[in-house]
Amino acid sequence: MFLPENIDLAHAENYDLSIRLTPDGFSFCIYSITDPTVFFFQETGMGSKFTYTESIKRLVFDLGFFSQPFRSTKVTVVSPLFTLVPGKFFDRKRAKELFHYNFHETGGKILNDSSLAGIHIVYHLDEEVYSFLSRNLWNPHFRHQASTLLSLFATRAVERGERCCFVDFHDRFVSLFAFDEGLLTANMFPATHPQDTLYYLTNAWEKLAFDQSADSLLLSGNLDAHSEVIEKLSKFIAKVEQTELQPKTNLSEEQLRTLPTDTVAMLCES
Repeated sequence: MFLPENIDLAHAENYDLSIRLTPDGFSFCIYSITDPTVFFFQETGMGSKFTYTESIKRLVFDLGFFSQPFRSTKVTVVSPLFTLVPGKFFDRKRAKELFHYNFHETGGKILNDSSLAGIHIVYHLDEEVYSFLSRNLWNPHFRHQASTLLSLFATRAVERGERCCFVDFHDRFVSLFAFDEGLLTANMFPATHPQDTLYYLTNAWEKLAFDQSADSLLLSGNLDAHSEVIEKLSKFIAKVEQTELQPKTNLSEEQLRTLPTDTVAMLCES
């Protein structure tokens, strides 16, 4: 694999490494918080020849540089297996119990993080994957994708000062976050069939008592792949907009259109 000329891993401490784990894929990016021209992103599917864990191990060993002492190393977990817990009910020692309240008979490592004051995200990661990455990465920080999106959308909701619903299309899933003077709901569900996706979104809109004329629906992510759903939503909801992001890293128009929203949001924070 050839990295851009402006990335010299002999000085890994100058760069940030971010790994993104999806149910059937692996991607990573290298960037610099001090140089907006430094950015490299690569994504690969897992295939069916090896198990998920074996595929990750092979990728890490084959590429060979993931264990270097980067300025920071982040691992983002994309999975519908997460639950939100209000701070007053959260107890780190009971995180596993809280997770299993919603997801029964699920083994693995139970992790948690908090990107919004008073709300903890409790989520699951395969135990062997967690153990392997913890050993082979330089001081990795694990977080759930919902943590990044929640932080982004909560800030935008406050700026807008209105009831609004954010929808992000990604990785054959849809993530939904709704706000009204605070978070109303957050969820992720499969988006493999347009009719199912449309049903879930319109049903969530109605159950939350959002107004078709007054309240806003803000979209992000892989919009091209869901044009049919978006077209029908625009007939049902008057105020449909695209969430605009302004990363501090120099990205092309194609990268802004195709990179996962949580990856671009991370580059806005840098």
